[in-house]
Amino acid sequence: MSELAFFAINLDRSPHRWAEIQRLFGSMPWPLERVAAVDVRNPDEVLAVRGQKLDMPPNGIGWNPLRNRMFALVEEACFASHMLALKAFLESGHDHAVILEDDAVPLDGFAETMRRLLASGIAFDIVKMEGIVRSGGRLSVPVSDLGAAKLVRSLRPSSGGAGYLVTRKAAGQLLARAGKLAVPVDDFISNAGLHGCDVMHTSPWLIAQAGADTTMGELRTPHRHVKRRDPFHFLQQGLVRGRLRIQLWLNAMHGSPLSLFGLYMAPWSPVDVGQQMRRLAVQA
Repeated sequence: MSELAFFAINLDRSPHRWAEIQRLFGSMPWPLERVAAVDVRNPDEVLAVRGQKLDMPPNGIGWNPLRNRMFALVEEACFASHMLALKAFLESGHDHAVILEDDAVPLDGFAETMRRLLASGIAFDIVKMEGIVRSGGRLSVPVSDLGAAKLVRSLRPSSGGAGYLVTRKAAGQLLARAGKLAVPVDDFISNAGLHGCDVMHTSPWLIAQAGADTTMGELRTPHRHVKRRDPFHFLQQGLVRGRLRIQLWLNAMHGSPLSLFGLYMAPWSPVDVGQQMRRLAVQA
């Protein structure tokens, strides 16, 4: 049994994207398994995974307490699919898993960094390897140099769930703490205060999103403008965000306040991420 395996979330109606994942990750020295995603076109199947219901038909699950907007059915489909991937990992017997969305692209140094990290003996729960592509960096505490990337704990993590490394313990904890939270899965994974796992990041990212065709944006965008007007909700939102911010700093310090003296601006995106993406596309 391999210590590590890849679990790629893929819709049955997107075989071309599974083929691309096979091309990009299939030649690496770790097993690659496909996890059938639940499809927003089948609402009952989506809702059944976490026992959710449409509180605001036809497409609203509930209110997102972090972003003060409606949590849409398509966001639940994404969340539920990640939960299925974590379950598949725990059923597999592998020690570690990289959970992938099917538009994930490995960047330079990905495989070698994975080898170094697994051989390093560093204790970790979740290592996020993908996020929003943008210039600049984010304030972080350094953990280890892995060659092509550094391992850091961030005081301001980026969302993004297209690629992350997780242990069996952390996968179980994510499943146990997910409940019926009405937040996007990438926000859930990024916030240690929502699940209690130790979250680290690679700096820079080692996985990017290809920007392939998707219905996620067009189905989610209309609901971004549906806001809750209840003033008490804004108070609740402020309290939730404040609590998560405190827990984020505690996670970054990892029991050692002196670690904050090592703070630096960790770069998030590789400076040549666009060139890398174009090169991989040409090789297709």
